[in-house]
Amino acid sequence: MTKWMLAGVLALCSMAAAGREIKVGVQCTYPPFNYRDASGTLKGFEIDIAREVGKRMKADMQFVCLGFDGLIPALLSKKIDIIASSLSITEARKKSIDFSVPYRASTARFVGRKGAGLHPVTADNKANPAALKGKTVGVQRATTNDNFLAGELPEVEIARYDSAENMLLDLVAGRVDLVLVSPIKVQMDFLDKPEGKNYEFVSPELEMPKYFGDGVAVGLRKGDPARDEINAALRGMFDDGTFKAINKNYWSFSVLPAVWK
Repeated sequence: MTKWMLAGVLALCSMAAAGREIKVGVQCTYPPFNYRDASGTLKGFEIDIAREVGKRMKADMQFVCLGFDGLIPALLSKKIDIIASSLSITEARKKSIDFSVPYRASTARFVGRKGAGLHPVTADNKANPAALKGKTVGVQRATTNDNFLAGELPEVEIARYDSAENMLLDLVAGRVDLVLVSPIKVQMDFLDKPEGKNYEFVSPELEMPKYFGDGVAVGLRKGDPARDEINAALRGMFDDGTFKAINKNYWSFSVLPAVWK
């Protein structure tokens, strides 16, 4: 009897493990990190990373598409279990949620029209509000870039967008003078394409942990034990070359923060 009971318990545990589901919050509109292609298939660097983490955790990753500013509220209300959507580690966010180890560097850079003569950052890498008098800067809403503009350039007119794509469309249309973006994304998605041929980076890379954090990581609810599993999965990917292989599918350079290089 005991033997059969033990077998039944083991079978139920196995079924539970096999059926483990993790709801992952992503934007679904942020190529090349997470987006839907023309056929509606969800793709991207962070989708690949999350799926590999799920594989190592023996869990089924179910992706939930949300606006960026709705990700943390959805996590806190338990509509999703984790966030894997270019979420930077910041002191403000750490007050309400936990983070995994970082899997991508977090920096920002201004982009503007070539020859416009705009210098939003001084030679010593500080915000230059005088150079932006009467200008409008585009930024994605509720991001670390948004926080930087509000904190360092409060006098500047800021246009906030729900997606980077709409923001770049307005840059080309002349509705904004500059945009503040992730250099990793904008190089591949805009500057290297025909529509970006008349635009360029007009500032050095901004690395200010106060605003941009200590890298991009998976976001979790406070005290979630899955954090240890996710960290183990990510570290394993860094060590065995899996992360490097995924990275190479998108960029010729490493996007890992300095701590892992």
